[in-house]
Amino acid sequence: PATCVFTRNATEALNLVAYSWARHRLRPGDEIVLTPMEHHSNLVPWQRVARETGARLRFIPLTPEGRLDLSALDRVLTERARLLCVTQASNVLGTVNPVRRLADEAHARGALVVVDGAQSVPHMPVDVRALDCDFLAFSGHKMCGPTGIGVLYGRRELLEGMEPFLGGGEMIRAVRLEDADWNDIPWKFEAGTPNIADAIALGVAVDYLRELGMEAVWEHERRLVRYTLERLQEFDDLVIYGPREERGGAIAFNLGDIHAHDVAQVLDSEGIAVRAGHHCAMPLMQWLGVPATVRASLYLYNTEDDIDRLVAGLKAVREFFGHVVRK
Repeated sequence: PATCVFTRNATEALNLVAYSWARHRLRPGDEIVLTPMEHHSNLVPWQRVARETGARLRFIPLTPEGRLDLSALDRVLTERARLLCVTQASNVLGTVNPVRRLADEAHARGALVVVDGAQSVPHMPVDVRALDCDFLAFSGHKMCGPTGIGVLYGRRELLEGMEPFLGGGEMIRAVRLEDADWNDIPWKFEAGTPNIADAIALGVAVDYLRELGMEAVWEHERRLVRYTLERLQEFDDLVIYGPREERGGAIAFNLGDIHAHDVAQVLDSEGIAVRAGHHCAMPLMQWLGVPATVRASLYLYNTEDDIDRLVAGLKAVREFFGHVVRK
């Protein structure tokens, strides 16, 4: 428990690492290795750290399918790397990255590994020891829990050596007029009155998911992904982004030349909830060459019937805009 710090969300957890570890340790010439598929939460904090410290950002390229091009690791992940920051599962492409292999490569070069687990912890079994990561962040609201609560996992020795992110009550052991002594971890990073209610609710969500079994949750999602990809093949003008196999339940696509927002609006009128836009991954949209995508997100509460309704809704979208064009 000491290695799990409560934060507001995965974004704050990643910023905690950026401000409390990276800002104090990186120097000009050091390198932070990232990927083009990162959520802004695992990109913008490192951009700011790089500007403030003189560190350099490097990026592992993607294959045309939307996976990491591991053949480029030796070129990108050099002895100058101090951090490798990577999402375990993409919130757009659905790509599941080989974190353990990346961690082995990073540690062999003396770099630490920061994992964005927002799209993996709710969906699949995650073991920080098996991943051998140094930090991992996730949010409660993506795993049947409330908003406003998240967790940063960090190795004990790293957390103990870091300065606090915020100062105030609870994070101190003793305070004098001129200085103060910090509390033990995790309280050192949990200044002020904690978010007690949502922390308890997150615990209930964790208990619920553990009772279901994360292997069962992951298998259900993978079955739905296979069914969804099969059904979407009915549209010859629909483009799916990301791998076709061994992927998570975030499925981004575009339908013909209809803007993603228009697709989402018609689907909404059919009672189908999707998200449209850049999904807080604007550099990835640039890599894909599109301004936005539609994203259907599958989880443990979805069924094949939901996918059938999505397909019917997409047919209604095409019919509606075909009618508009004809007029």
